[in-house]
Amino acid sequence: MQRIKQWVTDNPDLSFAILLAITVYTFFAITEPLFFTHRTGFAIFERFAVLGLVGLALTLCIIAGEIDLSIGSNAALAAVITVRFTDDWGAINALLVALAVATSIGAIQGYFIAYLRIRAIVLTVGTLMLLRGVALFAAEEKTVMLTDFRIPDFISTKMLGYFSPASLLVIAMFVLVGLFMTYTRYGREIYAIGGARKEALASGIPLQRPMIIVFAISGFCAGLGGVIIGLRSGTAQALGLQYLLLAGTVAAFIGGVSILGGKGGVIGAAIGTLTVNFLNTGLVFNVTPAFMVQLYLGILLLVVIMFQTGSRVFDERQRRKLLLDDVDRRRSIWSDKIAEIRGQSG
Repeated sequence: MQRIKQWVTDNPDLSFAILLAITVYTFFAITEPLFFTHRTGFAIFERFAVLGLVGLALTLCIIAGEIDLSIGSNAALAAVITVRFTDDWGAINALLVALAVATSIGAIQGYFIAYLRIRAIVLTVGTLMLLRGVALFAAEEKTVMLTDFRIPDFISTKMLGYFSPASLLVIAMFVLVGLFMTYTRYGREIYAIGGARKEALASGIPLQRPMIIVFAISGFCAGLGGVIIGLRSGTAQALGLQYLLLAGTVAAFIGGVSILGGKGGVIGAAIGTLTVNFLNTGLVFNVTPAFMVQLYLGILLLVVIMFQTGSRVFDERQRRKLLLDDVDRRRSIWSDKIAEIRGQSG
């Protein structure tokens, strides 16, 4: 019990994210009889297969102190490439090309952000619009469709009750990225440039390498999400997937990532994504209008931001109190020593 209490104290944002996820799930499980079923669980993990990738990508970018606004456009372009060229090149070749293009776009963005020292929010707004134009050109300004639906049937096949090949692939991606961020020097560099960039640069950590890596991962996640959506639905639209940026950002912040950078993790991204999926799925059962879904997501995000702000203010006050207590203790010790010296000299 003491260990749990200490862990909650050390990880307040992640603890709050877990509590929020349990609360949302429990509410809909009680109020909606069909929510707590295998079929609903499978649907939640199918949503996780795409939104989880976007939430993971945005979590890494925010940890590095930046954000990738072009992630929806990159995913849409990957979906168009996959669906548009599967019949001509074959599904494997088309998805490999889509992933290579999306990853390269991410890496190039990271390169320019690092070497030109410009903020990602400025550059990725431009690439957001640029990639929409490229996707429209690739799709010939129309909805592209598959003619062979054997692949969509395969990637949506139910496995182990709750999963599909797509969701299992994404879970494996989370595990690999989590190991990378935790146990490699490159992962620690990403945390360093996000949490204290000036100090990290002064200590010799290069800005270029972690920035290129984090945006390359973001591009790969966007591409993989677009591939999954394209192959699962059998269609792709150049102007589609605009909702991914907002939903992924909400998932990242619910998972405990800090807007200041240097804080957050893969576990938080997974929990945040599941929370958003619990909410979306539960609202679908209630036949909630689309604008109300966005409203609830906004309220959820505001609650998380207020908690994080309150938690940060509380930590700063506790740190200040400890510092003042330490100063008072040292002052008392020196006062006693001075009094003792005076007593001996007298």
